[in-house]
Amino acid sequence: MKIEQLMALYGENGALLEELYEKFKKDPNSLDKEWSLFFQEVETNGVYSQNGSNGNGNGNGKSAVSTSFTDAQAGSIREMGIINLLNAYRRQGHLAANVDPLGISQPNRKFIESKLGNLTAADLDTVVDTQNPSLGRAKLKDVVAWFEKAYCSTVGYEQYYLVNDEEREWLQHQIESAEYHAPLPKSIRLRLFEKLFQADHLETFLAKKYVGKKRFSLEGGESMIPMLDTIVEEAGRFKMDGLVIGMAHRGRLNVLVNVIEKPASLVFAEFEEKADKSAGSYADVKYHLGYSNSKMTSSGKEVKLSLAFNPSHLEAVNPVVTGSVRARQEQYGDADRSKFMPITIHGDAAFAGQGVVAETINLMNLDGYTTGGTFHIVINNQIGFTTLPNESRSTLYATDLAKGYQIPIVHVNGDDPEAVYRVTKLGMEYRQKFKKDFIIDLICYRRLGHNETDEPAFTQPKMYSIIKNHPPTAQLYEKKLINDGDITGEELDFIKNGSAQGLEDSFQRAKEQDIKMKVDTMQGVWAKYSKEPLDSGTATSLLAEQIDRIVKAITTVPDGFTPNPKLVKLLQSRKEMAEGKASLDYGMAEALSFGSILENGFRVRLSGQDSQRGTFSHRHAVLVDINSGAKYVGLNHISEKQARAEVVNSSLSEFSVLGFEYGYSLSDPSALVLWEAQFGDFANNTQVIFDQFLSSSEVKWQRMSGLVILLPHGYEGQGPEHSSGRIERFLQLCADNNMQVANCTNAAQYFHLLRRQILRNFRKPLIIFTPKSLLRFPGALSPIDDLLKGAFREVLPDQAEIKADKVEKVVFSFGKVYYDLLKYREENKVQSTALIRVEQVYPFPAKEIQEVLKTYKNAKTFVWCQEEPKNQGAWTFVRDRFEDLLPNGTKLIYAGRKESASPAAGHMKVHTKEQEQLVSDAYSV
Repeated sequence: MKIEQLMALYGENGALLEELYEKFKKDPNSLDKEWSLFFQEVETNGVYSQNGSNGNGNGNGKSAVSTSFTDAQAGSIREMGIINLLNAYRRQGHLAANVDPLGISQPNRKFIESKLGNLTAADLDTVVDTQNPSLGRAKLKDVVAWFEKAYCSTVGYEQYYLVNDEEREWLQHQIESAEYHAPLPKSIRLRLFEKLFQADHLETFLAKKYVGKKRFSLEGGESMIPMLDTIVEEAGRFKMDGLVIGMAHRGRLNVLVNVIEKPASLVFAEFEEKADKSAGSYADVKYHLGYSNSKMTSSGKEVKLSLAFNPSHLEAVNPVVTGSVRARQEQYGDADRSKFMPITIHGDAAFAGQGVVAETINLMNLDGYTTGGTFHIVINNQIGFTTLPNESRSTLYATDLAKGYQIPIVHVNGDDPEAVYRVTKLGMEYRQKFKKDFIIDLICYRRLGHNETDEPAFTQPKMYSIIKNHPPTAQLYEKKLINDGDITGEELDFIKNGSAQGLEDSFQRAKEQDIKMKVDTMQGVWAKYSKEPLDSGTATSLLAEQIDRIVKAITTVPDGFTPNPKLVKLLQSRKEMAEGKASLDYGMAEALSFGSILENGFRVRLSGQDSQRGTFSHRHAVLVDINSGAKYVGLNHISEKQARAEVVNSSLSEFSVLGFEYGYSLSDPSALVLWEAQFGDFANNTQVIFDQFLSSSEVKWQRMSGLVILLPHGYEGQGPEHSSGRIERFLQLCADNNMQVANCTNAAQYFHLLRRQILRNFRKPLIIFTPKSLLRFPGALSPIDDLLKGAFREVLPDQAEIKADKVEKVVFSFGKVYYDLLKYREENKVQSTALIRVEQVYPFPAKEIQEVLKTYKNAKTFVWCQEEPKNQGAWTFVRDRFEDLLPNGTKLIYAGRKESASPAAGHMKVHTKEQEQLVSDAYSV
């Protein structure tokens, strides 16, 4: 008989027998003597007969074993059978667990019962060695009962797929230990009840006081509050400094009041929309607002809690929160990432449906983005608005996508707060030990509709018939505690009365003292920054004494480090640029800007796809040794007191990475944080971050950001997808001085703009449409002297020697097209047209443009020339603003491509013809 057939004889034992046999084939001495002899005998004597005609057949065409087992071998196989039984619980016990509080999804015991069905009464009475310290030697029936309790009660554990043996075995050891399942102390159970009751009572209180107003109730998922409370307490036990929470709107008010401990009176003021002058244009609904507070834990450790502001776009806050935590870890030297932790709270439908979830989880183990593990909570209402799970996902569980990232997942019944407490502690211990994400899928329900005015019975009549008759978790737990016997009704009433009275007192105080909404902003690390209007008066010139240190750092490598030979030439050319022997290109200007910023004590963080080298091979901020593959960042070797530079190649994601960098910029205003798109139009994939966070966070939430966005833009015939950074979309978002939009036409301008961004005493997002062909274009290079003096200029005047009084036409442009216009003028010897570069189109530089207009008093024609189609680019944005400034009601004339549904032509010949025509039009109109 062949060994493969032997394996098949033992069913579920097959996998273990195969493993033993593989070890035997590699090294027979690796097994004990009995097993080694067994496999030798099988290989020597085992013969398979297709028709069963030889001595090893059984007469019916099936194979049989010709060898007999020794007692030791039989015992080993019996032990393997036991191990397989226990592994069945570990592997698929979660299917048999009672995790649905509504009972709609029934436990599936088919797999477990198929294993138990093979056992006889004698088998169950057999004493076995479990190798489990909590069980030791025990009857098999007692072992089964213990594993039933561990894996098939109100918690379903998914950890068996973890390929890391240490992680998997550690989790199984915890889950199967007697300590883990020990009765909880009375104090813990009372605290669980208190948090449950607070969660339940707040919702009923708000429903009575503010009838018909939306609050996105937590009812049905109240166990999230004791879960978060447990996380905070565990954070204190682990001596953590801070937790940053991201969540959607459902249950947000409850978390604010009962976990973050935002004064309830402020929430009442928000319901009544009582704003004071300090709130300004505080323009978002109450269930999107964030808050920060410090909370003293029972261990004596104070923990800073922050709930991030969030729009209605589900899951969009996930990367923002992780970026915020990464910044805090860098600021406070949390090298092992044990002091700060992100918590992201998801909905079940959103976790499975929103792509940003997977994009953000994928950052988990990346050096440039890891935070040492995110604690995930899925509030599993078993419905998404009106859509049931079988309509919204193709997987058994909402959390199944996380298995591919090797994250353990625990499904827990929301009506069992003690189980919730145990799995929460388990998750915190796992995160701190292994520095990885952990997911708790809190199976609960939504007592009301999507909001308080919605009628869910229209679409889910059966589910809501069950919910209508299902008692709240707090009532169920109260009954259990009293039945347990060691907690009295009087003790529970004391908790209930105290919590209820505290909420009523806050409500009365809010009315009597006329408490107003309060803006929680510009505190902590933001306290030294102002909200003053934008200006451009910041001194940004490079100090002469800095040059030598910076240049030496970025043009030399350590002994023994061998860069690519082509890069050796690049380093030499950059050295010559600094010496004044050649003009600086954009790459060198950027490096000098970064270096000077680092010397000023500001951190620099740049991330994006291929940002270390640069899409167009122009940066090379990170050098790679051609022999060892080691990396070297010269920017980190300028001086001892400098700040640190971090240049990161991102994952192939825009949404999560930009969200991450935005979150980073919120928590560290003293860092120059940049995100670079591989091409400008790649920003399309992260429009939610631009729309809901970057452009509007100041007016909605009073949250500032100094994030810099680098979007390669320019029409060079590369087709529709690699030409436009979609200037028009960003300008459409511009209002109230909310951000800056620029396009630098020379290297010095880029240098000064980056320095201006960090040296100002306020923070606004900066969108830079960066060059492609201009990166090394001779006309766009700058002498070193332009860095040693001057500043960023929002409008660049015409630098040609033309007489101002002879100018009849003024052509304004934004970006690369200026050089096409300049070339045409020089080739055609045009003397009557001035070319003006608008380097910053928002905030619109009206004052600077007025100064230009005064220079050319005889000009009668004013043209806006752009490469983009008429319905794109800056044309529709600038037209009215220019015409408010032009003399005598003069109209601004357009020169550019005609309207188009596509940003650019796909064929070079068409592109070239269009480009020539628009330049010609600028001079002929």
